Amino acid sequence: MTPGIQRACLWSGPIFVAVFFGGILAAGWLPPPEANMSADEVADMYRSNTDGIRTGAVLIGMSSFFQGIWAALMSRQLRRIEGDRPLFTYTQLAAGGIGIIVVIIPAFVFATAAYTPERDPEITAALHNLAFLCLVGVGWPAILQCVSVGMAVLGDRRENPVFPRWFGYANLWIAFAFLPGPFIVYFHTGAFAWNGFATFWIPANVFGAFFAMWFVVLRRAIESEAAEDAMAELSDVELQVQRG
Repeated sequence: MTPGIQRACLWSGPIFVAVFFGGILAAGWLPPPEANMSADEVADMYRSNTDGIRTGAVLIGMSSFFQGIWAALMSRQLRRIEGDRPLFTYTQLAAGGIGIIVVIIPAFVFATAAYTPERDPEITAALHNLAFLCLVGVGWPAILQCVSVGMAVLGDRRENPVFPRWFGYANLWIAFAFLPGPFIVYFHTGAFAWNGFATFWIPANVFGAFFAMWFVVLRRAIESEAAEDAMAELSDVELQVQRG
């Protein structure tokens, strides 16, 4: 993969975040709806904003396209650290692939709920709950990604490491911030409901900071790789000249 292609792929991260949260905004879910809404209230929400929710579902699903590119680019740079023993590289890539599914499934469930909003409110509410529980609560792929990245970065013993050491610790802390998400199944109100401070607002802000941080360090890694390749090519030319 050439540096030019990697530089282009680098923008998939910010685009993913913009399209994903654009879908949340289009659906009118920022702040997210209360987790303890009645079936009739949920059904009324889908009837009053049917096209907005449909558009939001399309955008949320579309964002997964850029999410996949981003995960692949992350693995490309992690592979520079691990070489021919890419345990954490492959783990991060697998977790990123599962993360795509975690985005696509809620998008289609939201779309299903909005597809026929005049149905029985209990069915609409069940679909709505399923989508939000999946979107907010299935945090394990993101946690696994962050742990894999953190372990790979902290295990880098190169003289000029691909990523700074602080970045490894930052990923482990980000994984910790995502931990409350899976426990939303126990709560309908409060900080641990799907619209709560601990399970939505903290992870959402960490999510944004995660991509901003990754963007900076990935860009530096891409440029350092390009410089290394240029030096290697120059050395090869000089060697050929000496032999000639």
